[in-house]
Amino acid sequence: MDFASADKGELRRFCRKKRGELSSGEEGVRRALRLQRRLLESEFWRRSRAVALYVAVKGEADTALLLREAWNGGRTVFLPRCRADEPGVMDMIACSGPEELERSRFGIPEPRLTEDSRLLSERELADEEGTLIVVPALAFDRQGFRLGYGGGYYDRMLDAARCGSVGLAFHDLLFNRLPHEAWDRPARAVCTEEELLCL
Repeated sequence: MDFASADKGELRRFCRKKRGELSSGEEGVRRALRLQRRLLESEFWRRSRAVALYVAVKGEADTALLLREAWNGGRTVFLPRCRADEPGVMDMIACSGPEELERSRFGIPEPRLTEDSRLLSERELADEEGTLIVVPALAFDRQGFRLGYGGGYYDRMLDAARCGSVGLAFHDLLFNRLPHEAWDRPARAVCTEEELLCL
């Protein structure tokens, strides 16, 4: 389907509803596991030493298996923490396990910020083979553009990144074209439970 000229607000409502249906029940769990396993089998994942991930909430494609494999495999795991005083800006903070997470004011698990916290560096963002950013969204298109939540958090990070990036989405939320603006930045790959699309 081609939604290039669709209203983003209406499209977000449609995709939220669809994603909720896709992620629910036993079939939703199986679908999310297939998606994660497909990424784990990819060259992107195998060559990465550092992974910027997220903890799935509100029907997002689950990442629990990815997190577990990254932590157990000795990768450096970075997770997002939104800045309370800067809308649209987040930091990627190194997190060595679930015990370092706390709930944000929005109920989202985020890494605790301490004096010793390590942030994803410019060097790691420029490491084309060693760093992988795993990007959430409501939907993706076959050019790697995403329908996000409207905050611009990941567009800012992808604009600065020269490393690998892969979007996670259920296959029914991978469209031919989505509306995007001049400042939107695509992921370099999209992974669904059915295919890994390299761009």
